[in-house]
Amino acid sequence: MRTIPAQRDDSDCAATDDPSAPPSLRGTARVLIASTRAADGTYEDRTGPLLVKWLRGRGLDEVDKRVVADGPDVGAALREAIEAGIDIVITSGGTGVSPTDVTPEQTAPVLTREMPGVLEAVRRRGAEKTATSLLSRGLAGMAGDSFVVNLPGSRGGVKDGIVVLDPILDHLLDQRDGGGHPEQEQAGHGHGHQQEKLAAQGPASAQTADPRRGATPFGGPLEELRIPGGPEMGPAHERVMVASVGEDAISVAALIETVDDSRCGAVVTFDGVVRDHDGGRGVERLEYTAHPGAADVMAEVAREIAERYPDTLVAVAHRYGPLEIGESALACAVAAPHRKQAFAACDDLVDTVKQRLPIWKHQHFADGEDEWVGALG
Repeated sequence: MRTIPAQRDDSDCAATDDPSAPPSLRGTARVLIASTRAADGTYEDRTGPLLVKWLRGRGLDEVDKRVVADGPDVGAALREAIEAGIDIVITSGGTGVSPTDVTPEQTAPVLTREMPGVLEAVRRRGAEKTATSLLSRGLAGMAGDSFVVNLPGSRGGVKDGIVVLDPILDHLLDQRDGGGHPEQEQAGHGHGHQQEKLAAQGPASAQTADPRRGATPFGGPLEELRIPGGPEMGPAHERVMVASVGEDAISVAALIETVDDSRCGAVVTFDGVVRDHDGGRGVERLEYTAHPGAADVMAEVAREIAERYPDTLVAVAHRYGPLEIGESALACAVAAPHRKQAFAACDDLVDTVKQRLPIWKHQHFADGEDEWVGALG
């Protein structure tokens, strides 16, 4: 029986030994992370490692990763990769609708043949879980001999991209090199069913990871999270105590009260507060703006966490509007009969909210300048 992971584990992006899996690829790949904050070291790149591990697992000769700032640096990095003859170039980030999200604009001039169906499939897959996936504006196509594709900057969006790309890359490169179309019968026994298979498998393999499962997925059946002899906690919808997005002040203490239950021996909390700096610059204040559908997304995320971790009580709230330094922007409380359940669920909850909640942050710096930071990308 697989136990709850003590820390994040990206083993869901490991290659499998499945004989029906797509064949090993030949060539080179480069992952470009488009994020000003990751480029200056103030934000951890959490999608690049997923992509690099997946690509290496497909047997490519050389896979490297570079982190660049949003804007013209993305275009320069793309041109450099294309001129170097890199076979597969995957960007992550900058595909949303905030003012700094310009990866598609930097990509469009280098494409010689567009492939709109690739990103349509990624968006369609994401929209099955959350409608905000449709806001991603990524492009895909050939730039000379290089295949270029823009994926979102969220881990969930990248996992959607992996599921879509994995069964087509070998055929794409084969066609580029003059190969023909596979026979329909071969497709039926091989890659024709691969995407469905990837979607059905659990997180034991990268491409198979369900993007709804956040950054700390549990690899086995949900029943395996249950502790023998533990109390019955009820259906998932009854265990979501709070799932809110609003202008009123929020606090961890208030959320703890909502998950107070005599059956629970552990309460794990997270309090995301406004800090006074970002990227080495002083921050005086900020303001969050929420998409009209943000409350629905929050309710969906909380319900999924409750379903995934069947012994937990879940409470989560995100505030929007003007916030001062030290005020809470995101607060979570998860209660469970045992501590590991609560730790794993709270970690998953925070990461999934960060990935999927459509909220934008407007930061006002001490030097008089300001910056929009997109929650999507």
